[in-house]
Amino acid sequence: MRSLFLAALFSCAITAHGALDLTPFPTEYEGEGVKYTELRFKDDTRQVTFTIPQNWTWRGSSSQLRLTPPASFTRADASIYTARLAAPQVLDEKTMEALRQQFLADLPAGAQGVKILSESSPLLLSGNIPTWEFTATYQVIGQTYVRSTLFTNLSEMQLRCQLTALKKDFDPLHRQFLSSLVSWQWQGPTAPATAGPNAASR
Repeated sequence: MRSLFLAALFSCAITAHGALDLTPFPTEYEGEGVKYTELRFKDDTRQVTFTIPQNWTWRGSSSQLRLTPPASFTRADASIYTARLAAPQVLDEKTMEALRQQFLADLPAGAQGVKILSESSPLLLSGNIPTWEFTATYQVIGQTYVRSTLFTNLSEMQLRCQLTALKKDFDPLHRQFLSSLVSWQWQGPTAPATAGPNAASR
């Protein structure tokens, strides 16, 4: 049953996203007296918009966007980056295991006491694109951290959204990060589309 669920969740017919450039073009707007920063990116003829969490700072390049929470949260950072896929990838059990191992391999060198806390599909990116997130805890130099990585498989590219923070800070930062990712939208003549029912809501 789990393999069928994962296959349905990620067997989406999504238009090509082979040219997403994460170099940000920032704009600001106000809503109900609150100032927000919206970043825009290019993806072929499309445009991607993303509103970062309030009071977070950003810096970016073509392949990676780095986000930093307010200074009161020490040793915390987030990043959004891309990885090229050789071919469209259905998230079956084999692919899931490969992603799990990739997530664990990306933890800091010397991490101890590693424990995966959860695996889930917390949101749909751009309104209709499924995601899958791993969250783990680990210790480095006497400090306990939590890291989450959210994976999104597009036709030619994988988008990864990662948050790392001290365990005591992780939950509020994770809520802010996920809430901001809901704002991620593709706009243009060939916006992403999924085939079949929304398996994530089952």
